[in-house]
Amino acid sequence: MTKPARVLSCIVLVSGLSAQALRATSPQEQKMLQAVTTIATKLPTTIEQAPGNTTIIDKRDITIRPNYRFTDTLRGYEGVLQPKGRGLETFDGAMIRGISNGALLMVDGVVLNDINNNTKMLTAMRAHDLERVEVTRGASSALYGSGALSGAINFTTAMPDSLAVYGSLGYGNPFSANGAPENLTNWYLSVGDSFFNKALRIKATYGGSFSSGYGADSAWVNASGDNGINGLSGALPSHKTDGTPILIVGDMGHQRYATHDARIKAQADIGLSGVLDAWVQYSNYSYIHHRQQSFLRDELGGVAWGDKTSGFVDSNASGSAPYAYVGGMGNERYNQVISALSYKHYFGDNLWHTSLNHTYGNDIWAGPSSGASPFGGAGSKQDHHYNTLNFESYFTLRFSQHHSLLFGAQERLSSYKQNAYNLSDWRDFLSTTALAKTITGTHNFLGAFLHYQGQFSKYLSVGLSGRWDLWQGFNYTDTTKSNAPSATHNQFSPKFSLNFTPFSNEYATTIIKASGGSSFRAPTFSQKFRDYVRNDGVQTSGNPNLKPEELYSYDVGLEQALFLESGLESNFSAQLKLYYFDSFFTNAITTIGKNLENAQRARINGIELSYRQKLFGYGGLFASYTFYNAKLAQDLVSGSQVIAAGNRLPGVPEHSGYVQLYYDDGKAFGSLGCEMASKRYKDLDNASQKVWGVYSSSDAYYLLDMRLGYRMKHLELSANLTNLLDYKYYSYYRAPGRAFYLEVASRF
Repeated sequence: MTKPARVLSCIVLVSGLSAQALRATSPQEQKMLQAVTTIATKLPTTIEQAPGNTTIIDKRDITIRPNYRFTDTLRGYEGVLQPKGRGLETFDGAMIRGISNGALLMVDGVVLNDINNNTKMLTAMRAHDLERVEVTRGASSALYGSGALSGAINFTTAMPDSLAVYGSLGYGNPFSANGAPENLTNWYLSVGDSFFNKALRIKATYGGSFSSGYGADSAWVNASGDNGINGLSGALPSHKTDGTPILIVGDMGHQRYATHDARIKAQADIGLSGVLDAWVQYSNYSYIHHRQQSFLRDELGGVAWGDKTSGFVDSNASGSAPYAYVGGMGNERYNQVISALSYKHYFGDNLWHTSLNHTYGNDIWAGPSSGASPFGGAGSKQDHHYNTLNFESYFTLRFSQHHSLLFGAQERLSSYKQNAYNLSDWRDFLSTTALAKTITGTHNFLGAFLHYQGQFSKYLSVGLSGRWDLWQGFNYTDTTKSNAPSATHNQFSPKFSLNFTPFSNEYATTIIKASGGSSFRAPTFSQKFRDYVRNDGVQTSGNPNLKPEELYSYDVGLEQALFLESGLESNFSAQLKLYYFDSFFTNAITTIGKNLENAQRARINGIELSYRQKLFGYGGLFASYTFYNAKLAQDLVSGSQVIAAGNRLPGVPEHSGYVQLYYDDGKAFGSLGCEMASKRYKDLDNASQKVWGVYSSSDAYYLLDMRLGYRMKHLELSANLTNLLDYKYYSYYRAPGRAFYLEVASRF
């Protein structure tokens, strides 16, 4: 089937249900363009006045489709991509406008990005806990500082105003053995209430998940040479992405995992003008790789694992067995605690907001050394400790109903320590034999910011932001190397937005938006110091002299709403959004040979399109499309090799899209959605990738998902069917195939 045919088949499958399923009337919903967002400006701002393309994902959007973890809720929205991996996303996050790890991600306003710009613990957070999600696209360092290159996302959890008890339990499996995470089990419980005439609100939640995994990682050896499988049969011919022949000898095992996420949150009204907010959250995930499978057989037909257990000249054994069955996979335990305190005080129309939060993470990873096998062997352990202390305070001064000024300051201090140990048995975290090295580092961001928001007429509103940041990197130590020098960098990040509403009445509203600014991202600790070998054998070394990356971007867009205030609102209101965005990367960090350098200049421009149409009140259609033109902007010299300008940036598809039909009448609810994305190059040198559909490639995909449910007074039943077409593709790993998931929930 051709690509256009696949896309068309998804659209036909979705659209074909609309004729008979969506015939009803419903209460009026909140006006689409009058929804209020705070992420775009830190001020409560209507979508009409918010800069650029801002999306609000509400509770209904979250519940009508298959959403398990926080980032699942982002799936299908224009300009936003989230991971498509093997179940447990240990590097969970989001890509906005083609920039990997380019967004600042928050939960209830608390920044999750650590010193390595990772937001790994999102994988443990259950979507049941969410009230809404806000997404702003475009340069956002003017308000949020380092890391907000291409946007920001805030996940907002729900709070009760009366006694509310909710619990859910779900179970799922693939339709075919080893096709997707097996024995997938999710659970969630929340209890909340309000006291003292609703002046005090308290909520406690606990959620988690478990799966026995599936064989997503191919075990491979070199097709020739001393690969450890001489005299053995059963290996299957394949290729690396660069076309190099290899042999598949089995898989690296099932990733059996468990997650836990517990939180207690309290909000208290202080007098008539203050609100105190405090919460503590503990999150955990852990996994092991087990049940490795070997295709190899000896002369008697017995299962064999290879015999290359010695004679290595370097620290990795990629391309030989039995190491092939364990690779760089290893086992991991990660614990994280967030403590947050914030206070808001209203002085008439003015607002003072201050917050203090601390995040501690302990990530322990243990993996095999050369010659190890699924049955043991030497290994290493990395014990990571992350600390982030964040303080922010700002004041909003409203000069009038149409003009306001926000100004504030922020300090974010992040520290990191890693102890590396040798292990006698890579499978046992406690089999430590010696401390190999200790690495430390600290980053401090001190920023002052200002934002002006003004509406000069019913047609014109303006936003102007600016932020100065001082980034300091220090306390860089490595017991095996000379200490790296401290780093200091000053950065000013401006942003300007202009919103023009030439036409607005009860039948239609037209808004034209333009915004532009600059943003930056400091190099992560890993980029500076980590030496890393991927499962496919590619090695990358850190560079302590890296400088911050800078991005200059702008966007221009049209937002058209129909029938929002007319008598047709409840049945046929619609919203169209069309944006053009353009981003220029300077000092971008890229790999030259095996080393990271500030050598890349790139340009990412494209189109974001979305359309939402209500159908007969209870149902609707949502569709989105994004075109990414992400290319190298100048020749890049890598030793004797020249990577020419025009090569596509790795990890960014050229096309992505989504179409969804949904229905919710308060009792019956559900959706049918089709998501697609084109293939992505693995490396900046596009010509080096000659093969797709193999381990470590990032293939095109077309995924059809369905959710059906029914609510009763205290009971809710639902079923999810994911990857209905059982589309086969790799997202580095072999991605999950067709699977089902059944859930029962109850609320009181």
